Amino acid sequence: MNLLKSEWIKVTTTKSAYWLYGIGIALALGIAVLLGQLEQSSGGEPVAGAPGGGSSPLFAITGVSAFTVLLVWIAAIVAVTGEYRYHTIRSTFLVTPARWPAVVAKTVLFVVLSMIVVAVAVIVSLLVAGVLSGNDEWTPFSGEGLTLLWRFPVYSALGTVAVMGLAYLMRNAAGTISLFLVWILAVEGMVSLIPRIGQDIAAWMPFSNGDYWTQGEAMRGFVTWGQWPAFAWFAAVCVALWVVGLVVTLRRDA
Repeated sequence: MNLLKSEWIKVTTTKSAYWLYGIGIALALGIAVLLGQLEQSSGGEPVAGAPGGGSSPLFAITGVSAFTVLLVWIAAIVAVTGEYRYHTIRSTFLVTPARWPAVVAKTVLFVVLSMIVVAVAVIVSLLVAGVLSGNDEWTPFSGEGLTLLWRFPVYSALGTVAVMGLAYLMRNAAGTISLFLVWILAVEGMVSLIPRIGQDIAAWMPFSNGDYWTQGEAMRGFVTWGQWPAFAWFAAVCVALWVVGLVVTLRRDA
């Protein structure tokens, strides 16, 4: 409990966390306002058999999936690598010679913060977009919106575990963020272009599986199994990466 209190003090006295979480919610809200107005202006009598792209609550939380989730992950990376940059990690490990309790405490705190921030962003986005558009389906408290309300925070929590493991491995903010963004924004999308085996490899990309579980068929891509197997694989990779980061942290100098 004392370690959690210590980590909480570090978070609340660091401006980067406020900025990243605040910008994440603000971007989600701003995009929800734009999409709500767009849905309202494009409203009218539905045409039989016509696709209703804007009717899904997933459309209303585009800002959450595009920005908020990434920013909470970056906040977790900065929290870990910042301690190495300013050498406060040495004091932390002097107080906790076993090291692993400090790593677990920081991970638990940022997992909870990530879930809270993403949940708030989802709720605010759906409520605001729903009011502006007049679309009764855009609500976080029933139907598909309720599913998104719990799946996105869980997805962000597992991603937080993964990026913190990567941060403990690399110990450098710029390198960790660059590698992570290149992986999820470029590598996972481009690996399918490899001749003959590309699509098979793409089916195993962890964040592609996580996106499929979170956002449904629109994000299936080359994944050939169901949503829950995709979730299990995504979770396993995230936890494995964190465990590797923990083991390396226990073995090397601070």
